[in-house]
Amino acid sequence: MIKLRPWKGSKNEFEVDIIVGGVQGQTLRRRLKAPVTGRTNAERWARTLEQELFAQLLALGQAPDPKSGAEPQKLPAPTLHAFAREFLELCETDRLGINTRMNYDVHLRLYLLPALGRRRLDEITPQDITKLKKSLSKKSHNTSCEVLKTLRRVLNRAIAEKKIECAPVEFDIPRRVHRLPIAYDDQEQEALLAAAQALGPMYVAIVLLGIDGGLRRGEILGLQWADIALKRAEMVIRHNVVRGKLDAPKGRTEDNIGITKRLAQALETHPRTGPFVFDNKGSHFKEHNMNAWMRALVKLAGLPWRGTHVLRKTCGTRIADGGGGVAAVATHLRHKDLGTASRYIDRRGATSRALKALES
Repeated sequence: MIKLRPWKGSKNEFEVDIIVGGVQGQTLRRRLKAPVTGRTNAERWARTLEQELFAQLLALGQAPDPKSGAEPQKLPAPTLHAFAREFLELCETDRLGINTRMNYDVHLRLYLLPALGRRRLDEITPQDITKLKKSLSKKSHNTSCEVLKTLRRVLNRAIAEKKIECAPVEFDIPRRVHRLPIAYDDQEQEALLAAAQALGPMYVAIVLLGIDGGLRRGEILGLQWADIALKRAEMVIRHNVVRGKLDAPKGRTEDNIGITKRLAQALETHPRTGPFVFDNKGSHFKEHNMNAWMRALVKLAGLPWRGTHVLRKTCGTRIADGGGGVAAVATHLRHKDLGTASRYIDRRGATSRALKALES
């Protein structure tokens, strides 16, 4: 028996309630949110899961008497459709970041389930991987890489949960293509700070939290006065606004970073109107607010729009140019490895600086 109900008032998402009965009186029930949108798609997904439950009941009915000494028959592996929702629920249980969970959800709904949803996890073949890659051929290189990474994580989690014994297929995941980092040079930083001073103390604090503190956009929005110790010239990064919600920082750790003198002065002169440094009636602002503030800054400064992450890259480049090295960049920007930190250093003009150092 299959029942569909709207999921939390949504018109396009559904909760599926499935009950199946066996010939020996056993019953299995699954009540969960369908990983697809639309009633027709939800019904189709529910029927697939229903068949999985029937197969499990059949296997249970064929299980030998424990007193006989025979090994019990293992349940068949679930299909990707059947395991997808459990995988996402496990990610939430593990307290993975909001952005990570939402990316997994998108990769499953848009790419993996349409291509491999009806395949049992232990029956995925190299031909299936080839089919998946062909379906991603019109997407960007990095999107294809991330979708394949998600599939590998799903299979690894299925192994950990004893759904399958081992990965059914080996496949290569290409390396991501990273753009060359671009940071604001000294003149552009001066222009940006001049524009911030013209717009007000809030803008000065935003710019310096980026180019001195190295904070991410969401960390700037989530920063609270309780996280700042001006007397000790340090602050703790405890929060990160991700897709409009307050979350833990990327990496799920709290880190202390130092505060420069000019950043400390900017924070001292910034008015305190609530718990957040940039307070929105007792709560935090969202990403689109930060984008709007930055666009106003670069427009007044006469600079090209390079997003908000350019502030963090500018911080990393300033540390490297000042002689700090990649290790210092990784420490201040709270990167786990030096490879990531190196992608936050603008290398334009590095060759001429290297030659100058060699000639001296």
